[in-house]
Amino acid sequence: MSKRVALIADPDERAAGELARIVDALGMASQTARSSAEVMSRVEKGVDVVFLDLKSPDLRGGQLLGDLREKFPTTPVVIVTGDGRKDDVVFALRYGCMDWIDKPADRTGVADALKRVSRETRRTASVAAAGQSGATQLRGMIKEIIGRIKDGTIGLPEMPRVLSELQKVMANLNVSPEDVLRVLEKDPSIAAKILATANTATYGGRGRISDLKSAVTRLGNRTIASIAQTAALRGMFSFRLPAFKAVFGKMWTGHTVTAYLARELASELRDPDPEEVYLVCLLHNSGEQFMLRVFAEIFQRQSGQVLSMEEVLNAIRETHSVFGAGLLKKWNMGDLCELVARRHHDDAYDTADLDARQRRVLHIVNVADRIAEEKGMSVYGDLSPGPDIGVSYDALNLSTDRRTHFANRFDELLADMSQTLA
Repeated sequence: MSKRVALIADPDERAAGELARIVDALGMASQTARSSAEVMSRVEKGVDVVFLDLKSPDLRGGQLLGDLREKFPTTPVVIVTGDGRKDDVVFALRYGCMDWIDKPADRTGVADALKRVSRETRRTASVAAAGQSGATQLRGMIKEIIGRIKDGTIGLPEMPRVLSELQKVMANLNVSPEDVLRVLEKDPSIAAKILATANTATYGGRGRISDLKSAVTRLGNRTIASIAQTAALRGMFSFRLPAFKAVFGKMWTGHTVTAYLARELASELRDPDPEEVYLVCLLHNSGEQFMLRVFAEIFQRQSGQVLSMEEVLNAIRETHSVFGAGLLKKWNMGDLCELVARRHHDDAYDTADLDARQRRVLHIVNVADRIAEEKGMSVYGDLSPGPDIGVSYDALNLSTDRRTHFANRFDELLADMSQTLA
């Protein structure tokens, strides 16, 4: 039986040679290509997988990837690059790439990628042989996930302990800074995040803060609680698979910066509690993060049942509102959090069952979400359901210059907070 063939598309002779040695050691036959034309020619002759350097100017990786997906849609592609950004990863995954490996390649990463390629190839062949459509497979997995959540096989995650304790402490409107400090000091990792975030320009950074007490004194209990809640939520999610890790990184960055922007919008509009709006916006897409984690766990544990990343994201988009609202209900995060999670993708917010503030918060969150999409922070390929941004701008009575201000402000917040979002 002839060996399976891996094509390494990389003009960097040293990097291509190292990857070829790893591939050969894993029992495959390696080939190399240094130009787009050579890549297309070799793939046309037949290869089992392509390792493609997306960032190579010689290969014009982005255009080459599009050409490969158009002409050879069933050929698995794994991206390999040394300076990949989250946007590049999501771009590649949206084009149906199987995985993502950083340079310099290592044996474990390559082996794991090849295993996933093999599983997906078998799955695709099995689905084709059975005459099933991708939509049927997707519905089956979603049904299974829902069933497993209901029967307890997949549990809704528990609220992080520090969040629970903060909720109890902050229920007292007259809580002292000392009481807040006692909760935060129990978790050194969260304390470190608080200090890093408190020293950003977003939070006023007038002289460096080096201890929690100073942070609480400068920013106040509610703001410190918001920062701590953000850090605690981030700590709930970790991903071993590179593809899921990359998608979550972009997802989390978008959600967090969107929450900062929503708070500033709420402050300008004189909402009675901008910190609550921040938390509502931070949590309203928590169903996305939960569903991504569920799919990642299934990918790791059930080697015979794998969907493409595009199918995963489509499933998450369709179901995250329901699961997010359920998660926030379990955590007792409040009626407003639950409502926005469940209804932020409604066609309109001017329904009789919503009061004026609920409608305003939904429009604030929608504006922040739409700006994030316009800035390329969405993991999806097109706009999400919900009112057009112009409808929400009008509902909030935002002038043209303030609309421009907040669109620009998103970029400033992203740059300022980027070091604290990892």
